[in-house]
Amino acid sequence: MKRWLDAGLAAAGLIGFALPMAWIAFRIRRESGRPVLFHQARVGRNGRRFIVHKFRSMTADGTTTYGKKLRGSAMDELPQLINILRGEMSFVGPRPLIPEELEKLDRIPNGERRLELRPGLAGLAQLRCAKVPHLPERLRWDLIYLERLSLGLDLWILLQSVGVTLRRAWEPAGPGKGR
Repeated sequence: MKRWLDAGLAAAGLIGFALPMAWIAFRIRRESGRPVLFHQARVGRNGRRFIVHKFRSMTADGTTTYGKKLRGSAMDELPQLINILRGEMSFVGPRPLIPEELEKLDRIPNGERRLELRPGLAGLAQLRCAKVPHLPERLRWDLIYLERLSLGLDLWILLQSVGVTLRRAWEPAGPGKGR
């Protein structure tokens, strides 16, 4: 059922956000040229690799002026609706790993269990420890999510994530500092 909800909501989101996404693409191209999208290899469910899509917010010189606005509003993440529609991601789940982090999972107790889940746009770890760079802390929250998996928890995570996004409060927190 979750997969059907993800696909339906992603399709509706792509249609509903088509004009804002076109405007974002125009603004990026006008400010910093091509490419408009940023593509990066990530690791998903069962260790399968896929390419995640985001609006480009940086150049070789750093984050662009418009890129800061995109990141602050999380609008740079909108192209990931394509990943959700394809079944590579879900709206809710642990954030997709970069390939270098996959090796670290083997050294953490129960780390491989994280790969049982489809990665998500929003997750419990993001709400509890924001952008803590320490994989073990993020993994702890991902495993709690796995143990308590339910449609109700997914809805709670989505609503909380929308609230954080509207407040533009996705700043990194220190290790162990929750939201």
